Amino acid sequence: MHALPPITALRAFLVACHAGSFTAAAQELCITHGAVSRHIQGVEKWFGVNLFRKEGQRRVPTPYALTLARELGSAFDTLSDIALRYGNGGRNNVFNVSVPTTMSLKWLLPRLDDFYTQFPEANLQISTANTEQLHIVGHYDLLIRRETSATEYSAIPFLADTHCLMASPALLKRFPLDTPEDVLKCPRIETLTRPGHWNLWLAAAGLEKPPVSGFRRYDHFHVSLHAMLEGIGVGLGPVSTLSAEIRRGNLIPLFPQITVAPCHYHALTPVGVQKTLLHQAFERWLVAQGECGNQS
Repeated sequence: MHALPPITALRAFLVACHAGSFTAAAQELCITHGAVSRHIQGVEKWFGVNLFRKEGQRRVPTPYALTLARELGSAFDTLSDIALRYGNGGRNNVFNVSVPTTMSLKWLLPRLDDFYTQFPEANLQISTANTEQLHIVGHYDLLIRRETSATEYSAIPFLADTHCLMASPALLKRFPLDTPEDVLKCPRIETLTRPGHWNLWLAAAGLEKPPVSGFRRYDHFHVSLHAMLEGIGVGLGPVSTLSAEIRRGNLIPLFPQITVAPCHYHALTPVGVQKTLLHQAFERWLVAQGECGNQS
């Protein structure tokens, strides 16, 4: 095992960086100023670099120290998570799941009460992931993703989805959309992280590419979805994922026979993660929920 600096010294270093001074760190840690100074000296000796500089009467972290603190902070977060999950002999039963933001908000969360009814002792920890974070495995027990990798995960498909045009009732009062051609006269919402969807739909509808000026562009789909619900424009959305909004009448599918960008959500388990009974139960529950959604 590689030698590591003392955990207590690293903790004092992190607190001193966040607090901005040795005095503030000593107060937060309930130790003396001298103890903080000794901890910092030990960390500096281990890393072989000065981590704090004198500024007036205070010692403040250097840019190098702040960068190091960010890295160590992530490591401490991981250690805390491991302690929570495996504490009490592993009986804490914490199960970490990473889910794309829209999938989490609009499909998974509205259904979770059903899972807790069946497994009231389960302790799920749901983390949402934007597009830039979807490749991060982290310390999750299970990830819900549209893409799979046979070398990194074991994968269980559970929900088929496809995209169609949809709009809010408020927008349809302002812009009656009776034919696909009418869409070209209406504000159109585009998601930058889902490029090409509009071109696919226009081609499937037999229409030419519309003028660029008609688009309202947003970076992530959960922002585009909010704009669609607010009646800002018409957009392309995943039918199964947004089934609850459709059932409530908040979104109305338009020309539902024209669908594009089919996809399949998978429950991914990183290689090396041992599946617990809770893990297996959650996978079975996802498959059952997906079957119900595909039948509706």
